[in-house]
Amino acid sequence: PGHSEEVASLYEHCARAILNSLKFGEHGLPLIGSGDWNDGMNLVGEHGKGESVWLGFFLHEVLTRFTEVANTRGDIAWVERCQKEAARLRRNLEEHGWDGAWYRRAYFDDGSPLGSAVNPECQIDSLAQSWSVLSGAGDHERSRMAMEAVDERLVRRAQQASECEVTPC
Repeated sequence: PGHSEEVASLYEHCARAILNSLKFGEHGLPLIGSGDWNDGMNLVGEHGKGESVWLGFFLHEVLTRFTEVANTRGDIAWVERCQKEAARLRRNLEEHGWDGAWYRRAYFDDGSPLGSAVNPECQIDSLAQSWSVLSGAGDHERSRMAMEAVDERLVRRAQQASECEVTPC
């Protein structure tokens, strides 16, 4: 890496980061690339076409919060851009992220879903379900159903009870 001669404010850096993140795939969801925070997901979008449902919820949150920052600065063009992108993203999350009882995690480069009932493994991922709630971008009823699915499919109460007998909870 080199040292840039360009200087910009923190606000401008944030705006550029957001612009850079507005790259979407076939389903209108953010491209996942090969650098997902979860190293186990690094091959989902290694060819540049994979999309992330979780990242969609996270990006929605970023856009919503940056709308407030842009509004405080009187940057109406950015307010409108963030609102437009967030609304479009929310529609795409509901149309292409929902699997019938929970939100998918992603789409591979070839368009096949990950975190879907049709998958032999990783049928549900708690991250996408949680962020549907945290971001407020998920449909309220669907997010409720998704969190119930997390509770039913990912929480192991018997194991927790036996752990509590050995280790104070």
